[in-house]
Amino acid sequence: MVHALKWAGWNLFLAFVPVVLAHLLAWGWSRTTKKPRLPATLGILLGIVWFLFLPNSCYLLTEWRHLLFDPKWMLAVENSKGQDHGAMLATAKSALLFLGYSGAGTLMFVLAIRPVERMLRAAGGRFYLIAPLFFFMISLGVYLGLIERLNSWDALTHPALVWEAIDDALFNRTVLAAVAVFGGILWALYEAVDLWVDGLRQSLVNMGILRK
Repeated sequence: MVHALKWAGWNLFLAFVPVVLAHLLAWGWSRTTKKPRLPATLGILLGIVWFLFLPNSCYLLTEWRHLLFDPKWMLAVENSKGQDHGAMLATAKSALLFLGYSGAGTLMFVLAIRPVERMLRAAGGRFYLIAPLFFFMISLGVYLGLIERLNSWDALTHPALVWEAIDDALFNRTVLAAVAVFGGILWALYEAVDLWVDGLRQSLVNMGILRK
């Protein structure tokens, strides 16, 4: 249990990193000031790190595999079918845990993109033009972490290994199709949750909890 909490905590921390970096980028390159608050070089470096860590947020969506396919949880599910109330309770608790876990990942995924998208729009950019490639690359990052077991920092510490894995993925039709489909799902998920966040924010403004 302790190991599982450490593992979950570490993954949540990695998912939170791009959220912080996104807001820092938006603050540093805001159009509301006459000149950027961050030097261009530092801004570019932060942008690269932000992009490398971004797949860690939606990576949490894939953690359902531990509940659905892990032998430990599969045994609990089978026992719950046999009216084992203890197993049923354990399965329900695990399902709620993974639901909250993946929900947190989804929210951080959206919050890690929103500030940068708004910044791009303020500068006159059109996010939808780059969105297909953008979400495809994020999906590819999830694949590299999930299947190839690579980390965000491997792009800097082991670039040759990362490029080799990317090359293998892009020239494998099955992998390429799977990455493209998951990228489309991430795009749709982002747009849906982005609208939900806007609606929630407006509701809080109407209640006087937040300012416009």
